[in-house]
Amino acid sequence: MNPPPGVIVLRGGSELFNHPDVIGFYRYVLNEWRPPPERKIALYMGCTAVKPYSRSFIHLKVIRMLEKHNLAYVVQQYIISEPMILVPRELENKYPVANYDFPKHLLDDKGKEIFVKRLRIILDKVSKFHIFHVAFMPRHHLEIFTKAGKDILDKFIYVPYNVYFLPNLLRELKLLHHYVNEEVQDKRT
Repeated sequence: MNPPPGVIVLRGGSELFNHPDVIGFYRYVLNEWRPPPERKIALYMGCTAVKPYSRSFIHLKVIRMLEKHNLAYVVQQYIISEPMILVPRELENKYPVANYDFPKHLLDDKGKEIFVKRLRIILDKVSKFHIFHVAFMPRHHLEIFTKAGKDILDKFIYVPYNVYFLPNLLRELKLLHHYVNEEVQDKRT
């Protein structure tokens, strides 16, 4: 199946965690996908009702901000998503990521359990690729993210998920970029 991005073909709630295409995507990210090595800062954002995510207002603002301030090459963007778990920005236009609708009120306790368990496994993998981790997501995703990242990402920076906090997010990312540059310089000398 290869519907165009934005055409919704998967609709539902927690049962989508067990859809074969959703599981296939999760396994691909877990077992095969790797971030570019220069992206030492991980930015975790919440998913959106709009697909692909980059068509949503706040995601578009973040993308443009990263590009404008030359941070896109050092910041790996991830989207925390029910049921996709963790979506690298580079894969947001692929099926099934760009083609599902999972209203957050349909996430039941069993779905939360699956979400936390799978996210924990994948965070353990991706955490090794990044020096710094920044969460910019709604509270319902933050709760899942915090549980899944316990003892893996104990020290992550949280910036409230609101367009008015974009200057704060930018300030944090610039500061972290400075630290990354210092670390690279220290390794060269």
